[in-house]
Amino acid sequence: MCLLNSGESMVHVSKTAVGRPQPADRVANGPAGLTALLRSLFVGCWVAAGGSPLRAEESPPSEPAAGTVEFYTQQIQPLLLEACYGCHSHESGEAEGLLMVDSAAALLAGGTHGPAIVPGDASASWLYRALVYDRSDLQMPPDRKLPEEQISMVKRWIDAGAVAPPSEWDAEYAERAQSGLVTTDHWSYQPPQRATGLDLAGGTQAIDEILRRRLLENGLDFSAPTDRRTLLRRLHHDLTGLTPSFEQLEDFVADPRTDEIAIAAVVDDLLASPHFGERWARHWMDIARYADTKGYVFQEDREYPEAFRYRDWLVQAFNRDLPYAQFVRAQLAADLLADGSEDLPALGFLTLGRRFLNNKQDIIDDRLDVITRGLMGMTLACARCHDHKYDPVSQADYYALYGVFLNTDEPGGEPFAHRLADAEKPREARILIRGNPGNPGDVVPRRFVTFLAPEQTPFGDGSGRAELAERIMDAANPLTARVWVNRVWMHLMGDSLTESPSDLGTRCPPPTQQDLLDHMACDFTEDGGSIKGLIRRIVLSQAYRQSSVAEGSGVSADPANRLYWRMNRRRRDLESLRDRLLVASGELDRSLGGPALRIDREPFPPRRTIYAYLDRQNLPGFFRNFDMASPDAHSPGRPKTSVPQQGLYLLNSDFVAQQAAALGRQTRAIAERDGSDAAITWLTRQVLARDPDPTERPLMTEFLAAPIDPQVIAERWICGYGKFDPETGQLSGFERLPSYVDGRWHGIGGMPDEKLGWAMLSAQGGHPGNDLNHAVVRRWIAPEDGRIRISGTLKHPSGEGDGVRSSLLLNKGPADVTDVSDAEGSAVENADVSELLGQWVATNSEVKTTAGGIEVRAGQSLDFVTDCRSGPGHDSFTWTVRIRYEGSPRRVDESEKQLPTPNPEPLDVWALLAQALLAGNEFAFVD
Repeated sequence: MCLLNSGESMVHVSKTAVGRPQPADRVANGPAGLTALLRSLFVGCWVAAGGSPLRAEESPPSEPAAGTVEFYTQQIQPLLLEACYGCHSHESGEAEGLLMVDSAAALLAGGTHGPAIVPGDASASWLYRALVYDRSDLQMPPDRKLPEEQISMVKRWIDAGAVAPPSEWDAEYAERAQSGLVTTDHWSYQPPQRATGLDLAGGTQAIDEILRRRLLENGLDFSAPTDRRTLLRRLHHDLTGLTPSFEQLEDFVADPRTDEIAIAAVVDDLLASPHFGERWARHWMDIARYADTKGYVFQEDREYPEAFRYRDWLVQAFNRDLPYAQFVRAQLAADLLADGSEDLPALGFLTLGRRFLNNKQDIIDDRLDVITRGLMGMTLACARCHDHKYDPVSQADYYALYGVFLNTDEPGGEPFAHRLADAEKPREARILIRGNPGNPGDVVPRRFVTFLAPEQTPFGDGSGRAELAERIMDAANPLTARVWVNRVWMHLMGDSLTESPSDLGTRCPPPTQQDLLDHMACDFTEDGGSIKGLIRRIVLSQAYRQSSVAEGSGVSADPANRLYWRMNRRRRDLESLRDRLLVASGELDRSLGGPALRIDREPFPPRRTIYAYLDRQNLPGFFRNFDMASPDAHSPGRPKTSVPQQGLYLLNSDFVAQQAAALGRQTRAIAERDGSDAAITWLTRQVLARDPDPTERPLMTEFLAAPIDPQVIAERWICGYGKFDPETGQLSGFERLPSYVDGRWHGIGGMPDEKLGWAMLSAQGGHPGNDLNHAVVRRWIAPEDGRIRISGTLKHPSGEGDGVRSSLLLNKGPADVTDVSDAEGSAVENADVSELLGQWVATNSEVKTTAGGIEVRAGQSLDFVTDCRSGPGHDSFTWTVRIRYEGSPRRVDESEKQLPTPNPEPLDVWALLAQALLAGNEFAFVD
């Protein structure tokens, strides 16, 4: 500390104040005051070190020589403080491009571009080059160029040797400067190393030895092995996404072989199952942001009609244990590989992302993101507009890889899952200054990120995709194996070894179990990248096979289970939960492959959930309720939530009700044949794969004996058809339209149906049948007594045809057939006495349909009837109706918002019991 005499007082200046100027509001009012005070403090302190202090009443000395400490403290440091500290200082907590400028040592260590200064040579110092704006991608400050006199001052300082006083960070930055670029000493940027000091090297024993060593250091050990039933359920869930039958569990429990032999045999069988590929392909589809649609687009088909071929390729690749290097290469460059013709669907990894209204820059950014985050845990996309704030990735690195996909074309403009081609004449990308396409900067050659390959040549002919794949899979790349091994561990053990599975950059601290991660990465690489081999080693470990019960000292010593002293209990994901529902009901279709199916609407397909149609813009609500990964972008991992909507879905969804009804029918048949006790046993085994315990059986028996109120569903609207006489206004022979598909009611045979012709009703309108015997009817049933008013609009949008006729009838109850006759005087069968309240015709036009002052009783019906007039040609129509009770503004029914859907099958007592078992935690969780 030095003491500066300023008139009557002494000013105290600490070493911290010298090395790190304080914020302006702490030492002076505003930047000018701060600069003046800093100049006086620094000059005084350094003069004090070698002579007498500078007094406030004395005039400042003439400008010191450029090679002196005084020149830095008086001229350079205030300049850097004002122009650069906001983004590059310890005080601000910012280090854009990994560069700090608040000490000479930090400038010597540099950031993503290397050392910022070369003492004695300003022209070779990128700090100076950034100030003079000689590179479009490197301009500092970014908002304005400094005055020439200030830039000249920096040049003089660097050329004179960049002399500066010491700071508190010198030792740290000196060490970094000697080792190369800042942060390349980060744990994930170093080659993975095998763990040392193990009693048994390699394989499963190594996993347990590494984990046990750390457990013992913390006074813990593994939990006891779980029982065989729990383990078999766990293995089936993790390896195939399905659940074992009661018989399979019984056989495994009774297997006389040792655990090691019996478990290994089961694991090998499951790895050989075709359903293994389905389970693990779905995990990869989260990484690849798979969907069957393009997102928000105009003037083009919004679907990817061939997307399913990529999904099916993934299933096959996992099933044949395609080595990981080949697996990745095929997804990046199958069309460029000598033997890649069979793997062309793998290119869906690149082509099936969002289309961003066909904005090429955004499409390329999406592809770079899925490649770098998905395969290497690198957030390259953060360098699109500027150098990465935290990782050693420059904007030039980003646009070097951007150039790869700038030269990748999609033939025909339709990115099917197997259609890519390299440009005939490659062109290099330009850095887009601040990410703005309208402000191109310097050209950058296509190449890999510099910090992972400092000595490299640019990519050659073509796009460079094949060379990019080789760089990613190069054994010298420290990220790729770690990232995939960590993902596999996460899916099997319930938690990632790192804080973020898709960001292993400098913000990701070393994992607690880094030695385990590195050891497994080494094993994986040396095993030729066998995914099945990696999974086998993990699931045969003691760590995987232990109990998930949270008890003992581990509960307080390691509540988050970071040391893996027990197995993690997990809730089933959407896919395995839905698949298990189908297994329980006996409805599951286990066939592999094929086009996507809409599983969120009736008729519900019994295929596995991996074959669900995924619409980027309209992901079904129950997908989100059960934490399905968003297909909009690469997903590092799914969230883990427990929310009421999950339980409500299991209790109220039509899909679950159908599975419960199927179970109920089977159980009732057994009860009628063998008695209730046998039926209870069968149902529990079918749903939970075990026998009911002694406390459950009497409860179930009591439930079955209790009276169950019949499930009555009050209908408000019914969609049907009937014979209509427009002259008398009478409707007869009313029947419900029998089939509901994709939001439309129509005949069983679709449209046109053999019997009903074009008869159809939707939320907005529909189409009448081919004659007056098949007029379409939207019937409204009054929920209460009162006076109502009706408003609506009837539209016939076609420019052809004779239009449609719509009639409003108030039904007054059944009548004797002699009371009602048609226009020819013949008696009308099955008729209600109706009052014709209104009738309208729309021909290539629209008309308002209003009626008021209508008295209705609860349960009375109104029929909104539309017929084809003289013929069915060009008779599509819309007729939206609002019904309002007078004096009750809240009681409004709207036909467009209340289209009826099929009523679920009423659940009898056996189905209700089945649903109770399906909705329990035991069914939804994996121990």
